[in-house]
Amino acid sequence: MVGDYSIITFLVGFGGVLGMTIFTTTLISNRKLFLGGIKARVFWRMLPVIVASFAVILLLALLGFGWLLEQIFTGASFDKLTSTLILGASIYAVSLFLGQIAEQIRASWLTTVFTVIMVSGVFVSMATNRSLQWWHFNLSFLGTQAAKESWQFNLTLMLSALILVALVDYLFVALGEKYGKNWKLMAMRVMLTLLGLDLGAVGYFPNNASSHFLHTRVAGYLVLIIIVLIISVKWLLPEVTKDFLIMSYAIGGMLVGLEIAFQGIHYLSLTAFELSAFLLAFAWLIRLITHLEGLLLPDTKELTLTIE
Repeated sequence: MVGDYSIITFLVGFGGVLGMTIFTTTLISNRKLFLGGIKARVFWRMLPVIVASFAVILLLALLGFGWLLEQIFTGASFDKLTSTLILGASIYAVSLFLGQIAEQIRASWLTTVFTVIMVSGVFVSMATNRSLQWWHFNLSFLGTQAAKESWQFNLTLMLSALILVALVDYLFVALGEKYGKNWKLMAMRVMLTLLGLDLGAVGYFPNNASSHFLHTRVAGYLVLIIIVLIISVKWLLPEVTKDFLIMSYAIGGMLVGLEIAFQGIHYLSLTAFELSAFLLAFAWLIRLITHLEGLLLPDTKELTLTIE
C-alpha cells in the first residue's frame, strides 16, 4: 500500500498529474463562469496561482490519505492485478473529483482557499515541531533550518502570498468596473498587493543566520502595512460601515497594546506576541476581504406594492 513502489506512490505521481491536467483544462473551459462576468484577461493572471494552490492541496490530501492507509493496513500487500485495479479506481476517483471541483469553483472561493492554506499550513508546522517545543523560541522558528520540515511553513507563506495577490487582483478589477478607476481604490490595491508580496518575502527569507536581517525587516513591514491599512480604511474603503471602523480601530488598539506589553513592559514572550499579533491581523484581513467581496454583490431594492 505504501513505500517507494506502492499504490500511494503511483497515485501521487500519475493521479496527481492526470487530476491536475483535467482540473486545469476544465477550469479554462469554464473561465467565464469562474469570473462571473468580469474582464477575461484577469483569469490568465490568476490561473497559475489557482493551479499551484490546488496542486499543493491535492498533494497534501494524497499524502495524508497514504498515511491513513499505512495506519489501517500496516504491512498489507496485493498482487499486481489487484494493485492495478485499486490504483486505476483511485486515479479515476481523483480525476473525477478534481473535474467536478473545476466546474463548480468561482473566483470568490479564493478567500476560502487562502484561509485554508494559511491556517492549515501554520498549524501543521506547529504540530510537526511540537517535540522541539517551538514555542520556547518564536513563531519564525518554524521556518528555520533548526525546525523539522521547515519547507512546509515557508511554502505556506509563499503560496498564501500568491493567492492573496491573485485575490486582490480579481477584487479590484471587479471593483473598478463597478466604481470606476479612482485613486482611493488604487491606493488600497497597492497596499494589499505589497502586503501579499511582503508575506511571501517572510517565507522566502527564513529566520536563519544568513537571512536574519532581511527576515526581521520584511516581518516588520507586515505590521507597518497592516497598521497603515487600518488607519486609512475610513478614507479609502468604499461604503465603509461604522461597525467595520470600530472593529478595525479596536484591533489596531490591541496590536499597539501587544507591542507595549512585549517591547515596553516585557510582559509577553516573543512567541505570545507573534502568535497574538498574527491572529488579530489575519482576522482583520479576512474581514476586510469579506467587505470588499460584499461590495460586488448585486444591489437590492425594496418595492412596495399597494393593492386596492
